Amino acid sequence: MTTPTPAIRPIGMHEFVLEVADLDAAASFYSDVIGLREVARWTGERKAVWFDTGDTVALGLWPRETGGEHAIHNGRGGTHVHFALRVPTDALATVETRLMDLGFDTTHTDFDDGNTSVYVNDPDGNCVELMAALVDWEDKPLPTRMS
Repeated sequence: MTTPTPAIRPIGMHEFVLEVADLDAAASFYSDVIGLREVARWTGERKAVWFDTGDTVALGLWPRETGGEHAIHNGRGGTHVHFALRVPTDALATVETRLMDLGFDTTHTDFDDGNTSVYVNDPDGNCVELMAALVDWEDKPLPTRMS
């Protein structure tokens, strides 16, 4: 038996894609409610909307018909737990207040490491975490604002 080639550690996340029921409603939520900037919109057979989430990571939204046989490698939707977007640490209270003012149910969580999050569901029921992160997974300090 030959020794397998060693794994190469990824250097970061490039994109995260959600399957959505109504592309326009989902795009409106992520731009108007969450505040993400739209960076690309695909038309034709593979409709999708892409947003810049910061840290060079994109959030992609696509309807069911974009997945399956139309997607690269038959990409398809499924159930996810949640994903987290970092917000400036001094802005989380404002973000939470705004979500509640817009009528969204939120859950606020303070973690033992000093990080604080607010959770909200998008129009498709996907759980979005908005985090004021002070430290990363290895307890290393993170920038608290966009540069």
